[in-house]
Amino acid sequence: MKTLPSLTTYRSPDHNFDMLPPVAAAAARAICAKAPEACPCMVRTHLLSILSSAVAPLYVMSPPDWTSIPISVNTLCIANVGESKSPVHEHLIQPLKEHTKNSFARYQAAQTEANASAAEQQLHIKILKAEIARCLRKQKPAQEHLATLAELHRNVMATPKHRPRLASNLDLESMLRQLDGEYEAIDFLTDEGDKVLNSSLMRHVPDLVDLIDGKSLEFRREKKKHLYASHPRGTFGLMTQSVAIEPFRPRYKHDEYIAHKAVKLGLFARFFICIAQPSPMGNQYTRDDQAISNLHEALSNFYDLHLSNQESGGVAPIPLEFAPDALGYWEELRRITNDLKYGQLAHIADFVSKMLNLTARLAAVLHVWESKTHYVSTSCLQRAWNLVSWHAGQYEIAFVPPPPLSQQEFDVTAVVKHLNTHRFSTDYRQVPTEPIGLLLNIPPRRLRAALLRMEQRDMIELCDGKATFIDCMKMFSRSRNITWR
Repeated sequence: MKTLPSLTTYRSPDHNFDMLPPVAAAAARAICAKAPEACPCMVRTHLLSILSSAVAPLYVMSPPDWTSIPISVNTLCIANVGESKSPVHEHLIQPLKEHTKNSFARYQAAQTEANASAAEQQLHIKILKAEIARCLRKQKPAQEHLATLAELHRNVMATPKHRPRLASNLDLESMLRQLDGEYEAIDFLTDEGDKVLNSSLMRHVPDLVDLIDGKSLEFRREKKKHLYASHPRGTFGLMTQSVAIEPFRPRYKHDEYIAHKAVKLGLFARFFICIAQPSPMGNQYTRDDQAISNLHEALSNFYDLHLSNQESGGVAPIPLEFAPDALGYWEELRRITNDLKYGQLAHIADFVSKMLNLTARLAAVLHVWESKTHYVSTSCLQRAWNLVSWHAGQYEIAFVPPPPLSQQEFDVTAVVKHLNTHRFSTDYRQVPTEPIGLLLNIPPRRLRAALLRMEQRDMIELCDGKATFIDCMKMFSRSRNITWR
């Protein structure tokens, strides 16, 4: 006897989780199970910035004929209230929060040790000065004491530095204070991205672009030591509501778009955009706390490694290159992006011009989480390109929307929608037009113009050549035929 299949055999769409490293893919599915209302694509996108934040300070990527580039992957997830931004973020941010807490404890211990060493040095200096003065009074040689004193003055003790990594409520000066030095890192990972997008940092978009590109940053201060960040690493992983990006969307004025300065300067073209789709029916992923724990442990190890490197004086990032069998695919991507930039995706040329850079970064991140070799595989490159291509469409929706309908086309659309809504309660062979204008609040002249356009498009006919009654037979019969086919 045949039995019905078990309900547990249903598999939820994987939402490209299989493109992630195994430890990250398992954690992504587990997080989706803990936050069933969350959009899986949002989980995957925010996870990319988390993975990147851990390894970006430790590696650089060197594509053929390019200078070395950072491998930070920056994301912007747009989701509204009730779409589980905070639960997803909290599951992913815990290792960095713990790292920030531990780094402060290590900083306090180092500061205590530095204060003790400084006090000991000052005591030695004081004793030497007294000994030198005694020798001079007794006219004895003091060259040895003077040399020791000079050596003590030359040995300036390094000041301990707090490296919290996780950024919170920073302006430009405080950001540079945290990045002051060489190979320092900062992570803007938050489920309240509106705080970053509304902060004073957005008045310094060129500096943020330089941070993402790994360029040196400088902040000059009066009567204080200048701040200088050499080879900084910054990772952005912002989750925010759609209202927060509204000021950055283009305005349509005088039949042309006016883009925001941040968009013109290419800030958001350096981000992977994800517009979350709500999941009211939840998903069928299985809870797996061990998978999340495995990811947390791996993240903590990377964070601790970077902190240890910096406390020991700084260690240059490890260079990565493409494996020999990946070079051909990379050349093909260069040709494709050039064609897209001047062809199919010319309207988002700013993003397309960054697609190779974004692909190289993401491929490097995927590789580091999967392998300990220094050669990025073709598989990582192919998966990275597929993900970047998907995010190109998301960038287009967010920052290059189609122009709004003209008033004339808007009227036509409103009339068509009204007729379709009431098609089953109306004699569509003879529909009075005056109630349409009253219900839609369209003045008579605009209504007549809309009906004339519909007639020219062979959608309706004017009864007796006048616009007081219309025959919608063509429009409705056409839709029925499509249904029958």
